[in-house]
Amino acid sequence: MGFINHAVLFIAMRYIKGSKKQRFASLVALLATLGIAIGVGALIVVSSIMQGLQERLKANILTDCAHVVVQAQQRDVPYLLSLPHVLTMAPYVEGEAMLQHGEDITMVTLQATDSNNLFVSPKYAATFGLSSRKVDTFTYKSEQQGQPLQAVVKMPSVDRLGYQYGSIFPFTPGSYELALNYATIMQYRIDLAQGDKVRLISTQNARYTPFGLTPVQRNFKVTAVINSIDKSTAPTVIGNYDDVRRFLRLNPNNTYYRLYLTDPFVVEQVVSFLEGRYNYTDWRARYGDFFKAVGLEKVTMSLMLCLIVLVAAFNILSSLTMVVSSRVGEIAILKTIGLSRRALLAVFILVGMSASFIGSLLGLGLGIPFALNAQDILTFFGVSIVQGELPIELDIGNIVIIVVMCQVVSLLCTFYPAYYASKADPVEHLVHS
Repeated sequence: MGFINHAVLFIAMRYIKGSKKQRFASLVALLATLGIAIGVGALIVVSSIMQGLQERLKANILTDCAHVVVQAQQRDVPYLLSLPHVLTMAPYVEGEAMLQHGEDITMVTLQATDSNNLFVSPKYAATFGLSSRKVDTFTYKSEQQGQPLQAVVKMPSVDRLGYQYGSIFPFTPGSYELALNYATIMQYRIDLAQGDKVRLISTQNARYTPFGLTPVQRNFKVTAVINSIDKSTAPTVIGNYDDVRRFLRLNPNNTYYRLYLTDPFVVEQVVSFLEGRYNYTDWRARYGDFFKAVGLEKVTMSLMLCLIVLVAAFNILSSLTMVVSSRVGEIAILKTIGLSRRALLAVFILVGMSASFIGSLLGLGLGIPFALNAQDILTFFGVSIVQGELPIELDIGNIVIIVVMCQVVSLLCTFYPAYYASKADPVEHLVHS
């Protein structure tokens, strides 16, 4: 067995080196190796940049957008915190309103989170410096004793693990202060230094008066800026929780909770536990189409670059076919002296896969450093793709998938010529050689 293994490796190495009579086949194999290296390197660079852009958009857009909003009661808090990927939850209100400043008017989404009443999942208690036993005991005992559930901790802007809880403003109840995003402030020329006021008008829970149906309206003072990017047609504005509840005239019995997920993209795994049990909405209703477009662009770019690998794999098929065709006499002799079909199959699979192995290693050696230094390279050539620094997110899982995909495609293209060589009839080839 050891002799056969050594013989397989020895013969495969001789065929990989080629001969002077097979220069064209060697050239095709070299082109296949370079093609795979370029394809793997390009896939690593593009997937890292696209992943970084997606993560930046997710951080800039979904930080201030509620991941999941559930209509529930306080007794439901322990169950909601036990759902997978739910980090924390807090009381939350949201409604549509019209924002008027001077003669300008636009539709906005008015929201507020009770940052002083944050419920923490026992699974993530350590994130806030608490023991899971303490959090679990506190929450469940409060419910069993019939006492109102209280917040475990005050909401931080960033927890110990670096999780961003969005824009949190210390608005005083009754002050009717408001935070607007930068684009809205610039569009309507609102001066924060002068304490400009805007009027919010809402038809939600409007009342009938002798003059007919009268909408709710009130002046709010703009005192803060929301840092996140808002891509919706109704920009988000943030106020104090108590002020917004009073403004929208919400029923005290209708309570809503905002669930903070460890990753917004796992929302499907969370809402599957809410179906048919709670009324809920999630971030996909507002930004689902936008992130679908981003994901589709990422997939499209990857598929286009996969064509490079596919063409290189076809080159492997061509070069190996030429090698097998030119060495039928040698194959017949090898089988005559006792080399088995399995050993011959292994020889030519090694010959064909050598281009894939070497190309993948070259692609890794080129792609990873290029991805990590993409910003410096673009700056050197004076190219600017995005504002600020180019986001790079090297994902080991994606790199493994790229390399494995390359090997699988190459193996499929290698198998037929190798199988043909192993099935060759030595008598027929010796007679005609």
